[in-house]
Amino acid sequence: MNPYETVRVPESMPEVQSSDIFVDEEGDWFNAGIPISREDIVRFFLEHVQELPDGSYTIIWEGCRCGFRAADTPFVVSRVDSGGPVPGHGPILLKLKHLPEPVALDPGTLVSAANNVLYCRIHEGRCRARFSRPAYYQLARWIEEDASTGGFCLRIGGKRFAIMVES
Repeated sequence: MNPYETVRVPESMPEVQSSDIFVDEEGDWFNAGIPISREDIVRFFLEHVQELPDGSYTIIWEGCRCGFRAADTPFVVSRVDSGGPVPGHGPILLKLKHLPEPVALDPGTLVSAANNVLYCRIHEGRCRARFSRPAYYQLARWIEEDASTGGFCLRIGGKRFAIMVES
């Protein structure tokens, strides 16, 4: 299986039909237009989110799934830190909004999309995460122009990783 392939949900898995759950571009969750303020509920949802092959999202738990709408992706990178003792020489850690534990950046999954919005893949490539503006600027300290291609790359520990451009 391709590690960046989204999950295949069995057709037999029942789906809740009347979900009024919505996630805005900043990763804030709402139910019927009302903000979901309980962080434990939002964290639970995020821990059970699956990205489907068509780019939509569902929450899977105990054999059931609940589809919801997202303006973009439910995963938003809110902070970027160097995980090693020397900045830029160890792993880069991403703090995801509403989740307590950071995840390591897979630099080979960076993609620049429309309006220079930066994305990466998380959870072994199963889900897409969007960089918030502050997180984008925190990562920018390791981004440089690639003179040979005219594009941009991320430099970590002497290695360069091209930032792909989404068409």
